[in-house]
Amino acid sequence: MSSTNGHDTSMRAALAAAESRPSPADRFNIDREGPAKRAVKLRALQQRFQKLNEYCDEAAAEIRASLERSPPR
Repeated sequence: MSSTNGHDTSMRAALAAAESRPSPADRFNIDREGPAKRAVKLRALQQRFQKLNEYCDEAAAEIRASLERSPPR
């Protein structure tokens, strides 16, 4: 596809598309802080879930104990 002034518009479009895409080096450039930040967040979540599991275990144990104490109906 050629324009009226003799320039190839399909070549311009291809060049513009290539320039807008990140280079392979940029695509695979690894953020070195990212994994460390995620690890800290994951550790915090793990501790939070551990506390929640402990709370649920205690609550279930209390419920079981209260059911065992109550007289049968």
